[in-house]
Amino acid sequence: MRKRRYGESMVISVGIGTGILCYLLNMLCRYDEETEKKGGRIRYFLKMDGKKGMVLALCLAGCIGMTWVFVQYRYGPLKSIRYLMLLAVLYPIAWKDAREKIIPNRWLAYILVCRIVLFVAEIICFPDLWLENVTFTLFGGAVSGAVFLIAYVLSRHAIGMGDVKLFAVIGLCLGFRTTYLVMVMSLILSALYGTGMVLRKKKSMKDEIAFGPFIAAGTFVVLFIGA
Repeated sequence: MRKRRYGESMVISVGIGTGILCYLLNMLCRYDEETEKKGGRIRYFLKMDGKKGMVLALCLAGCIGMTWVFVQYRYGPLKSIRYLMLLAVLYPIAWKDAREKIIPNRWLAYILVCRIVLFVAEIICFPDLWLENVTFTLFGGAVSGAVFLIAYVLSRHAIGMGDVKLFAVIGLCLGFRTTYLVMVMSLILSALYGTGMVLRKKKSMKDEIAFGPFIAAGTFVVLFIGA
């Protein structure tokens, strides 16, 4: 009974709290896109419209749902928040890359800042595991980025440098083992999509496709199935 109550309270507190933070992150990305059309940053955040309300509702529903999933895997609050914050910024990154084949460095910086804050929280909450946390974070980021940097060179820049930096940031959040599964899943999803588009004669074998959406989808699938 006590475990059940803990799970329910975590879903409510972490899901709602992180849902609001994820909404703010999405608004930061959206503000970057609409800076020329809007006034100041504070005014932009305070003004609510139908689209923003829909984004807030989706963030809350998505975070509550994913927190429930994470509770089933017995993830702690900090780990759940780390995963949710990463997914929150991957969505606008996927949208931007699909439309313009660009992954903004500023949006990667948002993920990095969130990771640093959560890293400090992890050190404070689990001081005995500080060396393990440092190794997990730095090793994950360095190796994940290095793997895709090699792929960037070998593919003769068919893979974008933005993808290399994105995987480095994901590695900081997930560690290398989980990020490796994300790489595999992303490649599988992109291959299926590319094959389907070629068979439907909407693209040729030489056409480039944005990889960001498949990285976002691969990350979601891996986290959702608890891999």
